[in-house]
Amino acid sequence: MKMDIRKYFILAAGALLSVACVNENSRFGGDEEPDKENVGYLSFAELNVTVEERMEDVGSTPEARALTRAGNTDLATYAVEILDAAGRPVEVTDKNGNAVKSFAYADRPQQIELPVGSYTLSVSSGDTKDAAWDGEEGTPTYGANAKFAITKGNVTSLTDVTCRLLSVKVTVAYKDTLIATMSENTTARLVLSDANALTFEGREPALAGFLKPMAGQKNPLVLYLTTTFNGKQINEQPLTVAEDAKAGEWRRITVGLQHAEDGSVVISAEIETLVYNEEVVVDTRTLATFCEERIPDENDPDAPKLEWPGHSLDEVLKLTPDNYDENGYFNEPCDFTITTKAPMASLVIDITTDNAEFRTLLDAKELTEPKDMFTVQGLALTALRSWGFPAKNLAVTERTFPLDVLMKILSDYEGTHAFAMTIADEAGRKSTHTLAVEMSSGGPDPRIVWVGHDITQRYNTSELQEPGSVQIRITASQGVKSLKVAISGALDLDGIVPSEFDLADPEATEAGLSEKLEGLGFPVGADVAGKASLSFDITSFMELMGTFPGDTDFEMTVVDATGVETAEKVMVHVD
Repeated sequence: MKMDIRKYFILAAGALLSVACVNENSRFGGDEEPDKENVGYLSFAELNVTVEERMEDVGSTPEARALTRAGNTDLATYAVEILDAAGRPVEVTDKNGNAVKSFAYADRPQQIELPVGSYTLSVSSGDTKDAAWDGEEGTPTYGANAKFAITKGNVTSLTDVTCRLLSVKVTVAYKDTLIATMSENTTARLVLSDANALTFEGREPALAGFLKPMAGQKNPLVLYLTTTFNGKQINEQPLTVAEDAKAGEWRRITVGLQHAEDGSVVISAEIETLVYNEEVVVDTRTLATFCEERIPDENDPDAPKLEWPGHSLDEVLKLTPDNYDENGYFNEPCDFTITTKAPMASLVIDITTDNAEFRTLLDAKELTEPKDMFTVQGLALTALRSWGFPAKNLAVTERTFPLDVLMKILSDYEGTHAFAMTIADEAGRKSTHTLAVEMSSGGPDPRIVWVGHDITQRYNTSELQEPGSVQIRITASQGVKSLKVAISGALDLDGIVPSEFDLADPEATEAGLSEKLEGLGFPVGADVAGKASLSFDITSFMELMGTFPGDTDFEMTVVDATGVETAEKVMVHVD
């Protein structure tokens, strides 16, 4: 049964509405005259923006907290922007009839006209300072964004949007046992992303601080401790707090003393990461040892062992598509075995990568920081367990687990990936072993990959609803000359876009086609032509296809600058 594609977009507009942190610095030019024959409407009539209340007592006086909240809860003053699919502010008309790219929430119009495409509503209480103390005017800032789609001739209504913290909140405290042995001129300098910093003075810092994370990258948070401890001067001792601190988190750092097994004194810290509306996770780490340098039990001959028969974990494993069968599976045994003298007590997995896309996947799975398989929960547990890492029956002296699924996942991500596994037993013996994998294409050039999927197989769209489910990666060492897409089968585009087009030059097919394709998630023009690699997500098509049962194929043909051609099909089915 054939249905009007526009009905899909009316339903999808609500489904696409989601909230995330706002990047206030997305300000780009580019004002093209909209196609008046291909527009829809955005209604603000049902929009309800709220601010998530934070009334904590830790690190704030009632006076400071009242001042902070009073300066940031007046929604009427919040700035509102409409961003297009490329993140550029769109010029609209506010309720006063002014043509603006940003307007106060109080000046929101009832309804505006927009070209067909994907957009984001951005709301923020103001510019976020790189570093600020609790109680400073305009601090902290709150914001949100909500994605929506505009379809031809239809009205999209925005509803509930909740603004949340746009900074990382940080507090520092010292346990009494440490305060008694450290000098009064103690300072703790917290630095985020090697750029934004606050210095907490004294042994009992009073205020909380806020640090702004940098967009599009990991944001390591490091505490540099300066003090005199038992007569020994410590200057700017670097203590890692978080590998990637995120907006909306509250990093509560409590520094104290403990004793190692050999009697040496260790300065350690409990880092409590509080994320509003989510569970509280406490990570306890040794941040510094102010005596002899020491890693307990790492070299003990009875320390835990990790073996992969036929392989040395001291060497980087170099893989190409030749290491995989025709169905994309790793073509050799991949069973790892842990052996310990006493029952295993912890198994910490720490993953690093030089591939930006794989890092994004790790971030989505909450795996940018080390996880202990004995305590890990949520998305991280689900991902690690699905990749093959053991999650049950761990308190044993021998445990074998297969990582062939992990190897299959890695085949889609070129670069070097390291999986450090730190194993400790109940007797306190510990060892660290690293599985380092270097993935290279070693295959056809140009190359088309459906990330995380076998591109030779047909998939049901019910399995492809999460963002990134249909992520396509193109590599061409000589540069892309053309990237043609042909859509055939049950999906009827009903004149929205042609069934065939070249992403390197969409205008050659139809004037104004570039803007339409960008709205559907495709790169176009200069973002394609000449590129040695590119990726794009067409998962939005999967949401669209629910009313078009049957098989649909997206055939892609990439030709490089030398004329070499590669073609693949993304094949999907709707029940």
